[in-house]
Amino acid sequence: MFKVKCRLVRFAGHVDKFPCHFGYKIGDEFYYDGVEFKGRICPGLLASMMPIIHGTFLLGYKYNENVMFRYRGLDVKDPDMAKYDGAGYRPVSELPGGMPEEFKRMGPPPPPNEKSKTSHFTCGDTRILAEFTCEAVDLSDSDYAQPFYRRAISILEKIEADPGIDIKDIPDRFTDFERNEISPRLTPVLLDVLMEALVDMKYVEVREGKAYATGKEPPSRPKIG
Repeated sequence: MFKVKCRLVRFAGHVDKFPCHFGYKIGDEFYYDGVEFKGRICPGLLASMMPIIHGTFLLGYKYNENVMFRYRGLDVKDPDMAKYDGAGYRPVSELPGGMPEEFKRMGPPPPPNEKSKTSHFTCGDTRILAEFTCEAVDLSDSDYAQPFYRRAISILEKIEADPGIDIKDIPDRFTDFERNEISPRLTPVLLDVLMEALVDMKYVEVREGKAYATGKEPPSRPKIG
């Protein structure tokens, strides 16, 4: 589970002609950790933001990374290409002519060279369309997330104590009680999921099957037991 940051990155509409009645400015942020929101949240965001924040809180980068459509780029309809792609589209590098001003302000998206880490949502005011990015910025150590957070930190501490430990040997660093009698049980699948979270949040690097701590300090280090 992750701490989520939402940040206003642009107004896709006409904020020069119509005001943002909540007084948002580019760069404004708010956060969610599974228990509390911190920051100013306009009611006009609630309907669009909640599914995005919920998914990002639970999945972190994985909420966005494998959505294939994110890597499609720009294309236009071209029936002659159906014999190749099965649907009839052709990729283009520039926005087609005659596009609305809103699209011209956006500009063509650059070809993605790495997996997407952020989602986005917009406000309900179609005149200004305040657009926010939403991304996981840390592990959540909120009350609700504590069981999973503690598991992640316990894994991190095993790696810190033995730099270069083979990932498959990490379970052996825990006693049977620590693996199976503390909730959630440290199963191989959960270990994989928590390792991915530690890597995504830059606490751990994995090289040739061996794990190394990066030195990044987590939000807290709970005393366990």
